[in-house]
Amino acid sequence: DQPAPPQTLLPPWLSSSSGTTTVRPSSPSVALSLSPSTATTGPVIPWLQPERGGRNNPIHLGSLPSFGAAPANGNGVVISELLESCRELEEGHHALAAHKKEAAWRLKRVELQLESEKASRRREKMEEIELKVSVLREEQKATLERIEVEY
Repeated sequence: DQPAPPQTLLPPWLSSSSGTTTVRPSSPSVALSLSPSTATTGPVIPWLQPERGGRNNPIHLGSLPSFGAAPANGNGVVISELLESCRELEEGHHALAAHKKEAAWRLKRVELQLESEKASRRREKMEEIELKVSVLREEQKATLERIEVEY
């Protein structure tokens, strides 16, 4: 029984070996083979998987291959779509920030207008009350003069 060759940590299209790597499990009746041109498993997207070599390594978009190094098996289209989606997301964030800024400005203007209207209504009410007090004082003065004249 031969020891299994070391598994590559790179995606198939970045692997320097152009041949097929065979992984031999403990059971001699089952063998897995990986080749750069065929996919034997489900839709695994290698560049979305965390890089090997440490549990705390974050995934960086900078680790994606450039367009020139894109593989011929369709992942270049996926990368292109991902980058386009990132651009659209960034544009959306900018639009949302601009909308939020404009909405805050409009809200502030409405608040100032409301405060101004409240102050105006308060002044009008005070003027009405002062006018009524003035009229009542005049009536009181006239009534007192009439009482003084009668007695």
